[in-house]
Amino acid sequence: MSRRLVLQDFLPYLLNRAGMKIGIMFSRDVEPFGITLPMWRVLIELWHKGDHRLGELADRTSIDLSTLSRLLVTMQRSKLVVRRRSGLDRRALSLALTEKGLKLVEKAAPFALYYEDLAMEGMSKSEVAQLKQLLAKVFANLEAAARSQSTAKSEPKVSTKMAPKRRARKSRLSGSASPERSDQA
Repeated sequence: MSRRLVLQDFLPYLLNRAGMKIGIMFSRDVEPFGITLPMWRVLIELWHKGDHRLGELADRTSIDLSTLSRLLVTMQRSKLVVRRRSGLDRRALSLALTEKGLKLVEKAAPFALYYEDLAMEGMSKSEVAQLKQLLAKVFANLEAAARSQSTAKSEPKVSTKMAPKRRARKSRLSGSASPERSDQA
């Protein structure tokens, strides 16, 4: 392989590692409330934006639609959310927080804010804002790539022959100025 790929410097790994650490710590603290991290995402999104349709909630929480459907059944049984007919389209269902769900958000929110503050410790307000902006851009880039891949299903996702515009990036990843082969893996 002509480039060095170091796991501890690989963006997907770094993003996953940070997210997993926060998720595990937060989940441990909200477990006594009877909620999971995915449930928290649903609760906070409904608290922040109000009623949602199922598909919209799946997009906003990054939870797969079928997983979200099962999760919402559990949350309804726990009386955290309620499904009701949408005002605009009587056939469509809308999801909303119950009073119990609202109280749970208020109990769990301090934990979420604590872990965000902990993760951002030592960063200035402008660095935090820039990090959030950059992460939003990373997500938007990946969303655009996913959309373009879904419209061109027959094309391979990764080619063994890199396009010319990617050669400069290849050189940067290998740590060398020239695109020559390296025996380092």
